[in-house]
Amino acid sequence: MARMVLRLVVLFALALLWVTAAPAGERLALDDALAERVASACPDCAARGVIACGDAAVETGPRYRRHAFLGSPARAFLLSWPMAAAEMRHLAATLPRAAAEATIAERFRAATLAAIEADGRVRALGPPAEVTVRFPAALHACLAQPAKPWGCCVGDCSTGECCEKSLGSIAVRVRWTDQETNESLSFRWSRNGGSMLLRHPRQGPRTDYFCLAWAPLSLR
Repeated sequence: MARMVLRLVVLFALALLWVTAAPAGERLALDDALAERVASACPDCAARGVIACGDAAVETGPRYRRHAFLGSPARAFLLSWPMAAAEMRHLAATLPRAAAEATIAERFRAATLAAIEADGRVRALGPPAEVTVRFPAALHACLAQPAKPWGCCVGDCSTGECCEKSLGSIAVRVRWTDQETNESLSFRWSRNGGSMLLRHPRQGPRTDYFCLAWAPLSLR
């Protein structure tokens, strides 16, 4: 019974978040043909915006593509926008911690990872094999208080703020298996600019992609 109630709460929270999703702001400036192929393989990438990944110098706008293709063979990745940190805070204020974690997990589970090959072919990977979310209890309790800012020394550097150095950080991990290449891909979300996509091939070194996850990016 408790599990059914939790599921209903999560579904209700998901419905509210999808309705209030933020529109994409900055853009990748993909050419029309590529943007259409991405939209065809990943409709949510066009509708909701994306998280774009690439090398350590990855950026938005026309220079995105020169930093996007990494590894051997060279490949770029886009992840349809799952949710913003502000939405996670809203969940802390409205849901118990377990329900907040479950809702975040469902949002990332629903996101589509799209692979762009060097020849321009675009394909969507299947659903993730695993999604894990950890929302520290102390951080959840702090974020449930709207008056407290989220950050360190953004308030009074004491009890008047939600500092992750002392309260812990939300940890989201998503793992896919690329059925076409048999590679494993794992995404680590971070609110503080450390979001990464790790590409593990069958043989050879791992390729690390740095991801722009502060806001949804439009394709063009």
